[in-house]
Amino acid sequence: MNQLATLSTGESFDGQQTEKVHKKNQAKRTGLQKKKTRSAKRKLKKNSGKEKRFKRDENHKISKRIVDEAKRTGSAIALEDLTGIRRRQRVRKSQRSRFSGWAFHQLRQFIIYKAKLAGVPVFLVPPAYTSQRCHKCGHIEKANRKTQSEFVCCSCGHGDHADKNAALNIAELGCSQSAHGRVVGFIRQ
Repeated sequence: MNQLATLSTGESFDGQQTEKVHKKNQAKRTGLQKKKTRSAKRKLKKNSGKEKRFKRDENHKISKRIVDEAKRTGSAIALEDLTGIRRRQRVRKSQRSRFSGWAFHQLRQFIIYKAKLAGVPVFLVPPAYTSQRCHKCGHIEKANRKTQSEFVCCSCGHGDHADKNAALNIAELGCSQSAHGRVVGFIRQ
């Protein structure tokens, strides 16, 4: 969730601003909920949905840039199929609100509808091992992913940003589904 999206070209969209807004709104909500006064309840009602609208706007901007890049380069778009990820993943209690507020499905829907309007094909690929597989030699090992952002293959020694490596794997999987030839890989973290 540090990188909202990463393209196989290396361009990435970080989530620092989204995280900053989330923390600010959470602190404001917590303080107002503790007061339990009528004016606090009015402010809570007034501010409800503010963060959701901000995230929606960010997702629109990101999806537009991704589809524009694919159209400009004559590429298709490959996305990880993250359906059911909330049921499969376990997170710490302190990270639950951050994880549940993650609007990856909304971003996917925005990309799909904008790509359809632009005539850009979209492919969904399985997410299994995309972040652990070396896109150079194909070696899959959990130890390849050194940190959240660092990828170093234990077999061939290839090093890259972890999200870019995963995006290249997704693009490769998308190419195998596509007769289009070029695919802009895309990963959500």
